[in-house]
Amino acid sequence: MAAGDPMQPEAQVLLYTVIVFLILLALLWKFAWGPLMQALQEREDRINKRISDADSKLKEAEAKVAEYERKISHAKEEAAEIIAEGKRDVEKVREEIQAAANTEAQRTLERAKREIELAKDAAVQELRDRLVDLTAEMAARVIEREVKPEDHRRFVEEAIGQVEKAR
Repeated sequence: MAAGDPMQPEAQVLLYTVIVFLILLALLWKFAWGPLMQALQEREDRINKRISDADSKLKEAEAKVAEYERKISHAKEEAAEIIAEGKRDVEKVREEIQAAANTEAQRTLERAKREIELAKDAAVQELRDRLVDLTAEMAARVIEREVKPEDHRRFVEEAIGQVEKAR
């Protein structure tokens, strides 16, 4: 059929082409399509398993992050409590030191007052002793001679002068 239209296939060639196509399709279906679909299914299963594992690990990580945040929060609270306790302890020690200093200052003040009182008493006693001596001396002078009013005045002025000098 040399004179035929090249666009029109011959029936026999067409029939062989369809048969070869169907046989090739069946062979591919049995030997290539099945294993290919099985490989794709296995790959899909592996991917799904990895996604599932990743989700579970993500949830575990989120749980650990939440736990760490709770621990950090708890640690911050403990640190704040320790700092507050330290401040209370410092305040207590400061008050104790201040009370001890006040007590010591009070004791020192009382000791100084006692010493001043003792010194005052000693000075008064010395003044009395000198006054007694002066009075005795004056009495001895008076007894030695007759006392006239001007002598009496002079003795008193001398005694007062000697007391003032003794101060």
